[in-house]
Amino acid sequence: MELTLATQEDFEQFLPIKEEFFREYNISKKSEKFILEEFKEYLLKGAIVLAIENREIIGYLAGEIEDTPYEKFGYISEVFVKKEYRGKGVSTKLKDIFLEFLRKKGITICRIEVNPDNPAQEVYKKWGFKIDKYRMSIKF
Repeated sequence: MELTLATQEDFEQFLPIKEEFFREYNISKKSEKFILEEFKEYLLKGAIVLAIENREIIGYLAGEIEDTPYEKFGYISEVFVKKEYRGKGVSTKLKDIFLEFLRKKGITICRIEVNPDNPAQEVYKKWGFKIDKYRMSIKF
């Protein structure tokens, strides 16, 4: 398996896995233009790490560097691995590459948000993430 930071030239190869992400999580299909703009935004503000096997993207992690008036930190927005490759450490390797990307940029903290009922939080705990605040919302 090859792990690499995405470049603009990777978009066409990235498109199918992003569409698979939308299908799996029942997110309404987005236009190719929307996906391209989001892809460019991640490359501008952070990175997309790709896991490639047999010239096919089997997983990705998209993250950004957030720069607020109070602090600068990394933020993992999405992690997705094809079903047949889950449980094999792919997401951990994607995370490791992203954290190294952040270190090289002088960033010393990374965050990720997860719903309380999402089983992925157990993976994030294994990665060393800890709950440091609670976010509350109201739907109306």
